[in-house]
Amino acid sequence: MTEKENPAFIERFTIRMPDGMREAIAERAKANGRSMNAEIIKILEDVLSGKARSIRFDLATGKPIELTNVDNPEAILKALTDFAAALTEMHKNPVDVDMDELFEDDKKP
Repeated sequence: MTEKENPAFIERFTIRMPDGMREAIAERAKANGRSMNAEIIKILEDVLSGKARSIRFDLATGKPIELTNVDNPEAILKALTDFAAALTEMHKNPVDVDMDELFEDDKKP
């Protein structure tokens, strides 16, 4: 059996990183409680699986600016569009809320 046919074989790969990238990965790994190797693997898995990397949304127009590499983009786009419409409507028609009335049921024994 060759080394690569062994199921326990782990491929090693050397990369060159631009200045500052190693430190950025180290900070991100620390924040996520992972080793740098595990963080790099997670980043690669997310990119290759097509999970969300970036969503930019313009609330003023209610339109997405950018929607890339997202699982189920139609559902996310609909949710963001509905949310933007609700925020726009709330901005156009502000509602006066009496906080005492709002929490009146909480005060009853």
